[in-house]
Amino acid sequence: MIGKILLSRLGNFLVGEAPVRRFRLFELAFTAAFLILISRNLLEAREWLTSRGYHRSVPGLSGIEPLPLLPGWAIPFFVVFVFGAGFGVAKWAKGRRFCFGLLFFAAVYAQGVDTASAFALNKIYIAGFLFLAFSPGRDNDTASGSIAGVRAFQGMLLTLYFATGIAKARGDWLSHSDVVWTHAQGIYRTETAAWLLRNLPLWGWAAIQHSVLVFELGAPLWFGWRRTRPVAIAFGLGFHLGIALLMKAVWVFSLQMAAFYVLFLPDDWAGEVLRRLQNATRALLGDRAAGQKSRCDSRPNYLDRSQ
Repeated sequence: MIGKILLSRLGNFLVGEAPVRRFRLFELAFTAAFLILISRNLLEAREWLTSRGYHRSVPGLSGIEPLPLLPGWAIPFFVVFVFGAGFGVAKWAKGRRFCFGLLFFAAVYAQGVDTASAFALNKIYIAGFLFLAFSPGRDNDTASGSIAGVRAFQGMLLTLYFATGIAKARGDWLSHSDVVWTHAQGIYRTETAAWLLRNLPLWGWAAIQHSVLVFELGAPLWFGWRRTRPVAIAFGLGFHLGIALLMKAVWVFSLQMAAFYVLFLPDDWAGEVLRRLQNATRALLGDRAAGQKSRCDSRPNYLDRSQ
């Protein structure tokens, strides 16, 4: 009897019906982070996508053959493909899963066309968009549905943190207290990192290092326990802000990780954010439509003889 009750509660926790507005907000945040990454890469589009830049001609560590490069004239079509799919996620409710499928293929291509610059965050986008394309849920913007998507991505974030903490503990993070200090001096060093290296004492770097290790190893507890969750969210966002400030070109990773934090917000908060986003979008589009209509109305009607 007790076992059935526990199994029923576990099933409700993992896949039961619940408010899922935070999942919708996560879909938008995750997609927006990917589009920002693509936009950054498109600043050097020819070096990234065409033969003008350096690209591996042999399989990388994953053993996957590099994907074909694009001719220069095809870059605009790639842009339309990616950002059209992103717009569809935001505005085409019934075709949302189809658009996630398109974004999945875009992420796969970004991984294969230039494996040297894709890094791990692109693999997270591949896995994320694949799951979103097949995830249970809605084909519209209703406020409730299966909680499975929320739990899956919450589990992904906590697994990433815990696995990273284990790897660090098995490395030098417990035996040496200057690991973060040495990392801050690497090729990704920013002006902020340089200033801190000159002014922050070694014990300060050690405190950062050990607090991050405790955070990552205990992430399932910190985020899972309701009382510690606000502290975990605040610390985690500060942690990723620190990464963005100390390591150039890695801010896109911090942005990706921050998108996952939406899943730990109260659903009412997520609903309020969605409402404000919708109102802002309608106001923007409405102002543009009104402006176009007023310009049309102000034009003289040459068929009206009274003018």
